[in-house]
Amino acid sequence: MPPSTDYIRHAARLARKLQMDAAMGGTPQPDADFYKALSKAFDEIAAGLELVAKAE
Repeated sequence: MPPSTDYIRHAARLARKLQMDAAMGGTPQPDADFYKALSKAFDEIAAGLELVAKAE
């Protein structure tokens, strides 16, 4: 079963939004949703790496 990537993609979208806000001259501030998605993304990355390590 491949690991889920939903939160990884969500964190990437939020990071791109922050980058675009900065490019438009604003001062982007990561909000609680960004940090929540980022922590979940790290959990998914870790789970995926553990799966790969077990398969080898």
